[in-house]
Amino acid sequence: HQINYFSHFLLTSKVMPMMEGSDDARICMLGSVTGNDNTVGGGGVYPIADLKELDGLELGCKKPIAMMDGYNFNGAKAYKDTKLACMMTCNMLHERFHRSTGVAFSSVYPGCIAETPLFREKRPWFRKLFPVFMKYITGGFVGEEEAGQRLFQVLHDPRCRKSGVYWGWNGGPREGREDALEKGGQITGAGGAGGGWDSIFENDQSSKVLNQDLMLKLWKYTNEVTGAKWPEAFQPKSPCPTLKVIGGVTSILGVLEERARMVASRKGGGAQIVANRSLPREDRRKSLEQMLLALDKTPKDQKQLEDDLLRTSGRAPAAEKEHDVVEQLKPVLKQTSIEEVVAPEVDDPLLEEEKGPPTMIPGHEHLGDTAVVFQPQNVMTMARAGQPLSEVASQADVFIRYKCRKGECKTCAVNIDGKWVSACQTKIEPQAPGQHFAVRVRPVSEAQKRKEKVAFFSPESIQDGFFNNAFGVLGFVKEGLAADDDFEVRMARERRIQQMVAEKAKHGSQKLRGVRVDAPVDQEGESNKFIVPAMFGVFGFMLAMVQSMNA
Repeated sequence: HQINYFSHFLLTSKVMPMMEGSDDARICMLGSVTGNDNTVGGGGVYPIADLKELDGLELGCKKPIAMMDGYNFNGAKAYKDTKLACMMTCNMLHERFHRSTGVAFSSVYPGCIAETPLFREKRPWFRKLFPVFMKYITGGFVGEEEAGQRLFQVLHDPRCRKSGVYWGWNGGPREGREDALEKGGQITGAGGAGGGWDSIFENDQSSKVLNQDLMLKLWKYTNEVTGAKWPEAFQPKSPCPTLKVIGGVTSILGVLEERARMVASRKGGGAQIVANRSLPREDRRKSLEQMLLALDKTPKDQKQLEDDLLRTSGRAPAAEKEHDVVEQLKPVLKQTSIEEVVAPEVDDPLLEEEKGPPTMIPGHEHLGDTAVVFQPQNVMTMARAGQPLSEVASQADVFIRYKCRKGECKTCAVNIDGKWVSACQTKIEPQAPGQHFAVRVRPVSEAQKRKEKVAFFSPESIQDGFFNNAFGVLGFVKEGLAADDDFEVRMARERRIQQMVAEKAKHGSQKLRGVRVDAPVDQEGESNKFIVPAMFGVFGFMLAMVQSMNA
């Protein structure tokens, strides 16, 4: 809690006064899908983020009180609780201080960075297979560099100036995917936090994150623990309900596991003392400490403590195989090249009468040095010369349909100077003083817009998701067997891949990913594609049930 939450809270109270009145000041905290229980990752996998009544935080949250909810320690739940607390704190900062200070407060989920020491205490098979699972099944994997780029975007992109937002990204990941998971130039997957710069969007926050009553208690108790000082400001906001997606079987197992943890933490007469809020806080705190100390499994042997400290520090033996890994990757990446795409012409011009002088979108006057006018919307925004047209259209809230993103399908065709070009391949050109960059967009009906937004739930997307998962399980097993146990070797391999891909991209290549030298040449039959996914699904369900019965 001190690293993941208290430090963020106290540091914000120290730096915020220095940011008041600054131009485009922003403060962003890292949230997580695991702290947002309106998603499968946050609401369908035990333990569930839940601060309960904040008994532990109210009573000081000092050793041995290691959980804000006051119950026995659970490492995964502690992580999820801190992410929930960070997201709630961002909302409270927005409500209290955004209007008076001008600082934009937001939280962000950059994706699952699955190859860090965060999982160092997990079993070896989990540390090996989990990154592959996030790459090939859920589509939520991102590397450390890509996550840093996303944090940079939230702090610098003009579209992210809005305060009180939980930012996320749509699409599949851009790293570690094979050609078999691409379709029509797009990386497909079962959702997650993938996608490029333009796929950022305002994510939904769960009812727990928006719980105003608990938010006030969290604010009060955290200030007492950290001693943070804030200026006087408050603007109330009503909470709004959000979708709650919790799997049936996993939710039942989660309830049983959580109930067992709570019962184990409240045995003996001390439980009644802790629950009696009329008693002095010091008496309640001592009773809670005694109950939790009885459950403490910290080793007493000094040698074992030192070994555990080394094991959990994230340090790993020096990488001796990095050179071999690089040599193995060179033949794979030598096959890559990029082919320039020329935007196609469309011979169906749309003639409409102008609607008078275009209207400048409020707040867009200083976003660039080139005026861009969209018709038939008759709106104007400012952009930078060389900025992608798709980004400018999104900035102006002008809807353009996209499909292949390569300029070949003509779906995103727009009219510029009487010529139809693909918006996905067009950039803003510099204009003479007093002139503007005119873009005429094909009219799109509201029904078509709705169809684009709900395409995720279409039968085609369900079919694509099924086959992607089938291929993903095959890759899951393959990568798991081939992965190196040494963490630094794996990270060196990822960094070298990124470096070599970047070098190839500079010289121009046709395909960035290339073909794996060890990829299978052909499939043995359609029926074999479903055997391995089915076996793994049955095995996972049986393992979950056995663990539940043993608990």
